[in-house]
Amino acid sequence: MLARLEPAATGLVDWAIDAALPLWATAGFDAEHSRFEERLTLAGGRLSDVPLRLMSQARQIHAYALAARRGWHPDAVALVERAFASMVRDYRGRDERAGWVFSIQRDGSVADARRDLYTHAFVLLAVASYVEATGHREALALADETLAFIDRHMAAPAGGGFVEELPTNGGVRRQNPHMHLFEGLLALWECSRQESHLARTTELFDLFATRFFRDPGVVGEYFTADLKPADGLVGRIVEPGHHHEWVWLLRRFEQASGRSVQTYVDALYGHADRYGFDEAGMIVGELLVDGTARAGVRRIWPVTEAIKANLVEARHGRTQGEGRAAALVVLLRDRFLTLDPPGGWLDRLDHDGCCVSEYMPASTLYHLLGAIDELSRFVTHPHVPLPR
Repeated sequence: MLARLEPAATGLVDWAIDAALPLWATAGFDAEHSRFEERLTLAGGRLSDVPLRLMSQARQIHAYALAARRGWHPDAVALVERAFASMVRDYRGRDERAGWVFSIQRDGSVADARRDLYTHAFVLLAVASYVEATGHREALALADETLAFIDRHMAAPAGGGFVEELPTNGGVRRQNPHMHLFEGLLALWECSRQESHLARTTELFDLFATRFFRDPGVVGEYFTADLKPADGLVGRIVEPGHHHEWVWLLRRFEQASGRSVQTYVDALYGHADRYGFDEAGMIVGELLVDGTARAGVRRIWPVTEAIKANLVEARHGRTQGEGRAAALVVLLRDRFLTLDPPGGWLDRLDHDGCCVSEYMPASTLYHLLGAIDELSRFVTHPHVPLPR
């Protein structure tokens, strides 16, 4: 099976080096303001009349920091330096309040001043990635400042965890921002080796285990204010893509903490593997807990997360993991990475496989490079869990 993965992995690394990373470093980067674009047209042109989300900036910093560490782009460190400086300049306390604003306009004015948990989680990932790429450990103080803000202002009054956003919207709570906070804390621990970061990661794992993981061995998506499953249909929704994402993150946590995650991984992987694929091999967007498919649109990011999960599980002896990953790489290449000129992607396909995307979001590069990195690491050392 490795014979199938090796040329596919090489092809995707070449695609990233020759096409994707150069595209987003040129057309996808506003050199005047040292910021990444929010999105590009399917032809690779700029779309200037959309707000620029902090989350997209943070994800692109992470992507180019990864490229810098892997030697995949010659100007990656310089881009990371410039984009990180502009991120701090443009989003941190721009309205003279603590925390990070959600989005800005192209002229630098605040477009959306919400303090969003999901977005703050990606600030942590960006800080860790920046430090790994540049060696500027003084930036870790920004991560600790951000964590202090989350603790002070976003701690949920009931159920544990944190509120979705400030001002609070009174709606359902989601597991997804907490999952990415878990990811950001893992990255901080791997970068800093500060016990406080590992301790906070462990707290998020315990929240996952006691609140988000539920019968019959799934991660629910939507919850009440006190983190019980939301009422009605919405409380029964699960996402195979998030199951795969949790599998990959849980294995990283297991390596960092020494705590076994096998029970959770077996359940999540099993549910996603049984119910998460349609007849064409595409990953279903949403399911109900009983495995009933719910959403028709097929997106690119769950494919990348399923590649990562299957590769990490192949390392842990799951026999079908390598074959699943090989099939998913072909699916990714042949269905989503078909634009000409290359370097971009189709974000959404309908049930018949037709593109329903009008643009490509910058935020997807984070998913793609993560999968390509995992593929490259796997074909080099297929049976050894590597430190990150």
